[in-house]
Amino acid sequence: MELIVFSDARNADEYFYVSKSSLLFTQPEFYPTRDLSKTLKKLDSGALVYLDCSGLSQEAVSRYIRALSKDGQIAFGLIDPANAVEDSASLFHDGAVDYVNKTVLKNKITQKRLNQVLKLIEVARPDALKSISIKPKKAKAGQYISSGRDWRIIVPGMEYTFCFLFFELDGVEEMEKNYGRKNLNTALSSFKDYIEDSVRPYNGRLWIWSGFGGLVIFPFDLERNDVLECGFRLILFKPLYDIEESIFPFFLSFRLALHIGNMVYADTKTGNVVSDSLNSVYHLGQQFTKPGNFFVTEEALSVSDELFLEYYVPAGDFEGRKIFRMRLPLHME
Repeated sequence: MELIVFSDARNADEYFYVSKSSLLFTQPEFYPTRDLSKTLKKLDSGALVYLDCSGLSQEAVSRYIRALSKDGQIAFGLIDPANAVEDSASLFHDGAVDYVNKTVLKNKITQKRLNQVLKLIEVARPDALKSISIKPKKAKAGQYISSGRDWRIIVPGMEYTFCFLFFELDGVEEMEKNYGRKNLNTALSSFKDYIEDSVRPYNGRLWIWSGFGGLVIFPFDLERNDVLECGFRLILFKPLYDIEESIFPFFLSFRLALHIGNMVYADTKTGNVVSDSLNSVYHLGQQFTKPGNFFVTEEALSVSDELFLEYYVPAGDFEGRKIFRMRLPLHME
């Protein structure tokens, strides 16, 4: 997401601290305030614009805010180093997504704050998200052990890179209370079939099944990794499964978590496999991922097909990793 700052302050570059490795935000670009109108015309949708009101009259600030609020595909905030704005709440009524006063500037506009602003953009200026592009980092040489897309060349006892897709139904305790074991097992078998049928076109293999969920693994191909698309389709096609195939008397909710890492492959006795990546995806899926959502680690996102990256937004940090969340359709939020 482009980060554009209009300011006449000499130290405006000190306002921000954005990691150069950020997947969602570019490094800030600075322009004099007088260039705001002509620069806005050249901006692509999906920019986050900050206006520094230092030295501006209230009339000028109002004029600039009106110009910014007219374009629904641009999100904007106000930087107020002198705390000159008397009614900051009115800015949000006009469509602003951030107000940065003197106190905030002492600690700089950080990556954490921008991630929080992004959540507000989802609600207040959703059109500004349509062209956000995440710039994946290139995988380092030797970082992954690419096995291609052919399961036939994967040998038990050898180490490979896999994409790990955790899945688990939500509300398990209520299901166990309300349904007999026989009926529940039949319904769960249908859900298991849905998962297996969905991952098969992507070379996914249901590697662990625990009754209410499990783990699918995918051989990793450095040249093409479309597992992100697989999870995307699992979420979007769930309502069709609910209506046409599910034996449950209600619409299901399940959560997905995706990670990538190395593991010594075993086709039997999977419970004996020791892998940090395997542990990480289980922790992410069981402890951090929200019901009905698809969460992805930064590592998995950075090596995925770029076509789907724009549909993922920051969800916070977990166990030292940046986590991203798939943006759900409005009817599924």
